[in-house]
This record gives sequence, structure tokens and C-alpha cells, in this order.
Amino acid sequence: MAEETLDTKSLFKTHFVCWRLLGMMPPKKYSHLYWTYSLVISIVVTVGYPLHLILGLFTSTTMYEIIQNLAITLTCTVCAMKTFAIWWRFKDVDIMFDIVRRQDERIRPGEEYEYMRKKVYPSIRSLIHLFYMICISVGVFAEVAVLFNGLRGSWLLMYQAYFPFDVFASSRNYVIAHLYQLVGLYCIVLQNLVNDTFAGAHLSLLGGQVHLLSMRVAKIGYDAKKTLAQNNEDLLECIRDHLDLLEYRRKVEEVISLYMFFQILFASINMCVVLVFMILFVQDPFTLGYYSCYCVGIVSEILPSCYYGTILEDEFQELAYALFSCNWIDQSIEFKKNLRIFAEQASRRVYVTAWLFRINNGSFLIACKNSYSIFALIMNLK
Repeated sequence: MAEETLDTKSLFKTHFVCWRLLGMMPPKKYSHLYWTYSLVISIVVTVGYPLHLILGLFTSTTMYEIIQNLAITLTCTVCAMKTFAIWWRFKDVDIMFDIVRRQDERIRPGEEYEYMRKKVYPSIRSLIHLFYMICISVGVFAEVAVLFNGLRGSWLLMYQAYFPFDVFASSRNYVIAHLYQLVGLYCIVLQNLVNDTFAGAHLSLLGGQVHLLSMRVAKIGYDAKKTLAQNNEDLLECIRDHLDLLEYRRKVEEVISLYMFFQILFASINMCVVLVFMILFVQDPFTLGYYSCYCVGIVSEILPSCYYGTILEDEFQELAYALFSCNWIDQSIEFKKNLRIFAEQASRRVYVTAWLFRINNGSFLIACKNSYSIFALIMNLK
């Protein structure tokens, strides 16, 4: 049995490592020193990086610089908002993992264990690995593009941005500015890695746990060795699981609602800006590779969350049908009363929202349609 013990929280070890590096998870020792480090990261990177890009927009003199800067400025600004949104609700994250731990304890060996191990866990790992590849590719292509253009005689910054000194007055100034943009970009990449996988991974996990609850409910009453009282107790445990999962859904929504709203809202503009820049301005292969990975990253910021949000809605709907797959006819009056109450609660439509948007495939399609509309308008104006 010991080998069939699940530790779902371990799937999120990447998040905990990144949160520690980004100054969001203070250790028990040296907490004062860590908070100083956290403050520096917040001011210099989380706030300072998008700010120096925004100010850089006002110093841009060509359409090339404006469009190039606009894409990364939007991304970094939304990234900062996502980081602060998760930090603001970090206590809710602890509650979420407490619920996950309780649900792990409820998973029974056999079919339920295999479903988690073969269906739910691989999808979460695949999502995180996808972002590993995207983030590493963006970081590598960004630096290689600068070096490639520099060797061709055009040493420029990664992005047009504001610095309180003349960047090109000396090699020292250029190196300082370039290192700031490079290190800052890697910090932003880390923030995006945890921010953009957080919603999708938890929605996927929640959908899997609701599916397990449906499996558990559907089996009630078919074990001839159990008494009517034991079957009723099994149903009550499933009701408690359902309440736990509804609380989990509520906490997930509270954490991701604000930043997913802006994520979906700005994804349309960002996808459009990147496509316009790639078509009109990109000339060297490394810059093309960078913006191709960047475009895939923008899509991946909302598509997994919307997809798993749709799966979650469907799983909650299936739960209502699973209730009447159990052997309820041969059960006690008390069982049937509890089942009726459970069915009434389970029949309500459950979904996760990001303010004005439901987090599902419909919202992703809206973002794509809006992006295409803006893109078509810009190309016609051209």
C-alpha cells in the first residue's frame, strides 16, 4: 500500500523553488535578510523592468521600436500584475494545498490511483515541461539575436528602454544596461513560468479530482459486504469531498481571477502586435525564432487554462449524472434523502471566472477573434 501513496503537492515543486528565488516564500531562517532580498527583486525587477520599458516607449522614434517594445511591455506589465495577484492571495495557496492533501488521502488503490497517475499527473507535468521549453527558448533566442546583430556591426539593446545614463556612451554603460535587461528577462521568464502554469495545473488537478469523485459515487451500493448504514456513510464522505472541491474551486478562482482577466484581455493585443512585427520587420533568423517562441508563449499563457477550465465544467456536470449511477434504489430512506440533497447541489452549473470572462475555450476563441480583427485592421491601414 505504501507504494500507492500519492503526493500531488510534489508536482508543484517547480513553483515552490521559483517562488523562493523570486522572493515570495521566506524561509524560517534568515527571514529578515530574505525580506530585504525580496524587496530588491520587487523594486528592481517586478516593478522596475516593466517601468523602464514603458518609459522606453516614449523615447522610441521609429515604428520598429514602438511595435517591438509594445509586445514585451504588455507582457512584463501583465506579468507583474500576475505576480502581485498571487502574492496577495498566497494564504489561499496554502489552503488549496491543504485540500489537495486531504483529497490525496481519499484516493483508493486500484482504479482511482491509476487514473491520477496515468491521466492527471502526466497532463500537469506536460504543461510545466511545455513552459520550460518555451521560457528557455525565449531567453536563449533573445540573447543570441542581440549577439548575432552585434557581430554584424549593430550592437543594440534587447528592447528599446529608458536608462538614467547614455547606454551607448561607453562599453561599460552598454554592458550594464544589457546585463540588466538579460537578468531581468530571466526573472520575468521565471515569474511567467510559475504564473502561467499555476492556473492550468490547478484547473487540471481539480478536474481530475472531480472525476475521481464521480467514480467513487457511482460505485456506492454495489458492494454486497457493506450494510445500508455503511453505504450511507460512503455517500456522506463523498458529500464532504464535494464541499472540499467546491472550496478548492473558490480558492483557485480568488487567486487567478484578477490576473486571468487581464491575461485574456491583453492576449489579443499582444498576439496581434507580435504577428505584425514578425511580418513587417523581422529579417534575421534568430529574431524570427525569438518572436515565434514568444508568440507560442502568448497563446500558451491562456490556452491550457481555458482548456482545463472547460474540462472542469464538464466534470462537474458529469458528477450530477454519476450520482444516479449508484445503486440508490436498494438503499435506506436516509440515504435517498442525502442523495437528493447532493443531487440538488451537484446539478448547479460550476465554472471558474476571470471577472467578465469564464475561463473556458470560449474565452480563448474570443481572444483569437479579437486578435485577428485588430491584425486585419492594422494590415488594411498599412
